[in-house]
Amino acid sequence: MSYTLTYRFEAEIDLIEIETYYNKISPELTKRFFAEFFETLKYIEQEPNLFQIRYRKIRIAPLYRFPYGIHYRETNKQIVIFRVLHTKRYFK
Repeated sequence: MSYTLTYRFEAEIDLIEIETYYNKISPELTKRFFAEFFETLKYIEQEPNLFQIRYRKIRIAPLYRFPYGIHYRETNKQIVIFRVLHTKRYFK
């Protein structure tokens, strides 16, 4: 099944902050993060129900090498990315 992928504004801000943080350490690290991020998105698009629902019908797909999770919801051929958060970050 083909899904349309959309990002909420908060997710875009999260990705900008992650990019800024990793660029300060190493541009190569930033490249590795985004390579893994987009690889995880492919898994989500192929099998959106693979990851369990955690809260308010939102699923979290963890990245393998980086301590981040992609918070998303799948509805009628659309996958909405709500946030990309560090696993130790608390948010409301």
